Amino acid sequence: MAVVQMTPGPLIGRFSAVHLEGISLLRISTNQVLLLNGDRGEDFTSFSLEVTGNSDEHRVQCQAFEPLGLYGFNQNLSESHCQLGAGSVSLISITSSTHFNKLLARSGHDHLIETLLSSNTLRLDPDRHNALCNQMMAALETPPLTLRSSYFTGQKLIEALIDSLQSRSNHFVPFSLTSRNQLVRELVQWATLNQGSNANLDQICEQLYTSRRTLILGTKDNFKCGPMELLRIIRLQQVHTLLRCHKTRKSAQLSTISEVAQHCGFRSRGHFARAYRAHFGETPRATLMSSLA
Repeated sequence: MAVVQMTPGPLIGRFSAVHLEGISLLRISTNQVLLLNGDRGEDFTSFSLEVTGNSDEHRVQCQAFEPLGLYGFNQNLSESHCQLGAGSVSLISITSSTHFNKLLARSGHDHLIETLLSSNTLRLDPDRHNALCNQMMAALETPPLTLRSSYFTGQKLIEALIDSLQSRSNHFVPFSLTSRNQLVRELVQWATLNQGSNANLDQICEQLYTSRRTLILGTKDNFKCGPMELLRIIRLQQVHTLLRCHKTRKSAQLSTISEVAQHCGFRSRGHFARAYRAHFGETPRATLMSSLA
């Protein structure tokens, strides 16, 4: 997945994972707003929770986050696109759609499969939300040590998710992507694939088959900035990623900071250096030297 730091300042966070029988768990904590975008892969179902309540800046598929929500499970989606709020801790469980749907049918809840295809968020009652968070956190902090315990821990978690889906106290939120939401996702994808492009706003709108006004409104609704500012932030992140990874620089045949900056679409060295330091809280050289060390 492409990960973009949207807010300025040093990034402090943590990523951890544990793989159980039939399901994997991820935890992401961050002090900055992060944009995540990428392919979901085949046969993919996820269930995500936000633990800390810092959900004001959260977005899921360009839509506002539901407090106490279990989200991300729509199996029709081929792309993951979400924004994590600053100071947040997110928990994500990932399993096979085929496996999960078979378990739903086996437990007599196969009618929920259609519901999962028409929604992407389930509002939970506070007790159930807290219980799911605690169950996932316990597995992440104390991973099972044997295959047998991994199987039972994974099964218990899947059973808890199924119980949440069929509970009458919870509420599914209808899901559909608006054309503006889809447009914003396409812009982010375009930016990740065209990092060295010199295209101006009119040219980008032409490639995305949209108007300036629609694109500007879409990015301001989702990211509180215009499309060109969003592209600049994404390109700064691309430079940051290259400077941090010697192997990636080598494969792209880039050796100097100037070459990396130009590769990512920056033409003015002075403007780039100022923007980079303001966004990441350090100079490009400091990032490069840290990666070499």
